Amino acid sequence: GTKYENKDYSYYGERAYSGFIADSVIIPIRRLNIPPRDPAAESGSDFMMRIAPLPLNEREEEIYNAIASGNIPDFLRNTVTLNGEFADSAGITHVVTYEVMPDYLSVGNDTDFCRIPMNPYTAQDLAFELGASLITARISDHIYLKADIKLVPFNYIPVGNANELVTKFVEHNTQIEKQFREAGGLHGRLIAGIKKDVILSGRMADQPRKVVIYGWHKPDGKPIQPVYSGHVYWYVDYSHGIRFINNQVMIDGKTCLFTESLKDPLLYKIFC
Repeated sequence: GTKYENKDYSYYGERAYSGFIADSVIIPIRRLNIPPRDPAAESGSDFMMRIAPLPLNEREEEIYNAIASGNIPDFLRNTVTLNGEFADSAGITHVVTYEVMPDYLSVGNDTDFCRIPMNPYTAQDLAFELGASLITARISDHIYLKADIKLVPFNYIPVGNANELVTKFVEHNTQIEKQFREAGGLHGRLIAGIKKDVILSGRMADQPRKVVIYGWHKPDGKPIQPVYSGHVYWYVDYSHGIRFINNQVMIDGKTCLFTESLKDPLLYKIFC
């Protein structure tokens, strides 16, 4: 599953099980590396209450520790497979298959969880840990197009720094769940329209200490938030969400790494 597979080594002897090996696969074969959840782990409401008074750096550390240890709802572990056709930078169309989390990163269990905003450094560290990646604006658009559940964005008028507080994260999560129930949603189905995505973008090369956000699509499919990189990296508010894509994707039936394809002068355009 890495770029080093089958490079500079060979297996000894003839294959013994060729008759049992499929000629092709239809989805990426490597699952996200999410540890099992400890049954004694904190619920989402307990976790949010505990981190509410913490300074930003300590809060981010606790978020990382919780998710890296597997304290996420079970429904986030089952990625959703999406297919599409996208052109590369030479205009050649490719058939692409990729897997994304059905919802935004959350802490807690299936019945008591909270979608948790975080800064892009924490998100990237978790992506490395789980074998995932942050998404791009193009992937954000495609997810909205394919989503089973599309909710109307719900925003709060800024009052001081209230939108940056954990209490507002919880309030917004409660509002999303209210809309979710009213729409007859089922957790584990692909949902969109509820958060701005923290994304990977070419802007990061010139603005490495910024957070880049995009999305929060309206019912007409147009995003409220164009690609924006005006906030310093540690800025986080209730509207930010982290949705991971499995770093192993398929392009024209062959597996490759999403992050490696973004470095390719031809293939990067497929995703970005």
